[in-house]
Amino acid sequence: MLGLYICTGFVLAVLLFSLLYIKVRINLEFYTSPGNTMLAVNISSIFSRLQRRYPLRDISAILNYATEAWKRRQEKKEEPSGSKKGKLSPGAYYSLATFAMKRMVVERLDWKSYIGLNDAMYTALSSGGLWAVKGIFTGLLSSKTRLQDINLQVEPDFNSDKLVSHIYCILKMRIVHIILIAFYFLVLAVRGYINGYRTGKADPSH
Repeated sequence: MLGLYICTGFVLAVLLFSLLYIKVRINLEFYTSPGNTMLAVNISSIFSRLQRRYPLRDISAILNYATEAWKRRQEKKEEPSGSKKGKLSPGAYYSLATFAMKRMVVERLDWKSYIGLNDAMYTALSSGGLWAVKGIFTGLLSSKTRLQDINLQVEPDFNSDKLVSHIYCILKMRIVHIILIAFYFLVLAVRGYINGYRTGKADPSH
């Protein structure tokens, strides 16, 4: 009888633990002005903390890097099917991301921006465009996740030439959902390996 009580208590403890949330706090700050562009990243959770500052002095170098990454991705798509055995397809990654985001809760999102272009008309137009970008982004975010608290601000600065954007958000997810996502990833990986193996066997030998 005592063993039954111990097992029951253990199962209840595991169930209660799996219903707890794990929170991740993300703090991003982007600053750009003539001759100075900086991105600061601060990500923290109960397990670890990441703090980085990235000077982005040459925007063209960033664009070139993104272009080269896109070209490499396109080249990988053209690899023979046998070399892709065990690799997840882009559709599988999208399915996994959708599965995870549906179970993610955005507890808080603060997005404050300051923009100035040394011209009243261009500053006003840019402020409106920035509001539109934020509206589209938050609309997509709310359709994919559970968005609880949101605070958006855009303040035009008619006396300077700069763009400052600060994002602070708190993401949380239940432990049981993290376990489900890991299991789902394993299922997709195994299915991708089996499909790749079958494709490799079906290919004619030369």
